[in-house]
Amino acid sequence: MTTRHRWTTAAALVMGALVIGRLALGRSADSALARLHAQGLPTNPDELDHWYPFVEPVDNQATAILAAATACQNPRDPAHTPYTGILEIPPYPADPQLVARWQAELTHNAAVFSALAAGSGRSGSRYPIDLRTERGAPAHLARLKNLAQFLALASLTEAESGHPAEAARHVEELLGLARSLETEPLMISQLIRCIIVRIACGAVATSLPRTAVDEAGWKTLQEAFTAATTHNTVRSGLAGEIVQSTIAFAAPPGDLADLYAKGPAGLGVKAGALFYVASGLRAADQRFCLDRLAESLDASTHPFPEALRLSRSVGERVEQEGARPARGGKFVSWLLLQSLQHILQPQAESAASLRVAVVECAIERHRLTHSNQLPETLADLVPALIPAMPIDPFDGQPLRYRHTNDTYVVYSVGPDRRDDGGESRPTSNPATPTDDIGFRIVR
Repeated sequence: MTTRHRWTTAAALVMGALVIGRLALGRSADSALARLHAQGLPTNPDELDHWYPFVEPVDNQATAILAAATACQNPRDPAHTPYTGILEIPPYPADPQLVARWQAELTHNAAVFSALAAGSGRSGSRYPIDLRTERGAPAHLARLKNLAQFLALASLTEAESGHPAEAARHVEELLGLARSLETEPLMISQLIRCIIVRIACGAVATSLPRTAVDEAGWKTLQEAFTAATTHNTVRSGLAGEIVQSTIAFAAPPGDLADLYAKGPAGLGVKAGALFYVASGLRAADQRFCLDRLAESLDASTHPFPEALRLSRSVGERVEQEGARPARGGKFVSWLLLQSLQHILQPQAESAASLRVAVVECAIERHRLTHSNQLPETLADLVPALIPAMPIDPFDGQPLRYRHTNDTYVVYSVGPDRRDDGGESRPTSNPATPTDDIGFRIVR
């Protein structure tokens, strides 16, 4: 055999091995998609749009919420307005002139309350987006966040005005606003839902102690917050991430060149993108991405704090690949999954806030039925007012509780898992991250 024939044979063997390897990797990625599909998850935009449950117009609460959000106007005096403006929440009692300004804002936005009332009693929610073509954050999310801040202002205003039932109703409307996003299969939607939940929890602690909510009112709120703690919406968000990944990996080499330019440095962009597709690296990258998303889904089914530990482990695996030369060929996964280890943290923060709110409602019920006395420990609330000691999502220990004769604080140690005594940075926005997650109530 001549040297030329040897080189030709060797090249043919290498090419054959590459083709076989590429086919095997392609089947591997397809099998990963098939496993996700078998779990009832969407794997393409058409399936994702169908996966977002259809709601008959007469039952669609989202329509009423969007009408309310559209009617909600920016504050006319932001310097003197909390939540929707830039004013820090003042201590109780607020200056009557400030309260009068807030009441004027509520009057100016009367259409908001009419729209919400029109949707009362509706059982489902689907916002008007077409997930077959929608890319990026849907426009309604920013409007819903603005509406949430307005409802928090409304609760504060009614509490300061001596209207406890109305103040509590606006907190329930906030929880309904968060609930309307539970099935929207986009991670950004679930992040906004978590923010709205924390605004609701902040409102119940900031506003309602300013007014005389009765025991029945606190019980109703406690039931509403308890119901909100039972929902795990990570699955909805990750469904959208799965579909976004299939779109990214299905892109032709020309489109991948733009994506590849953000990946490994030092390689020719177009040539690198072509090699990435032809060599089977893309299929291996997709398999890696889908496996990590599946692991994140599994992590979300575990209780906190185990779910957080598993989620961090998935993220660390992505970080390890990103630290390898040329990111181990996983550059699309790297771009899509960089925040994966933190994907459950907003859910944990939301869960902590909800559990704190449930306990606050129970403490207020205890106070009203025990001659204004606070419980000595949270164990005093079990089982009459809460079924069991509430657990901190971040360290697995019971929520912390401290009190004096007229002040108490219930809190979680938060993401840093350090007990700061319930201290947090003062802010007018309860959704802003703090050291500990909780609320200090002064009576």
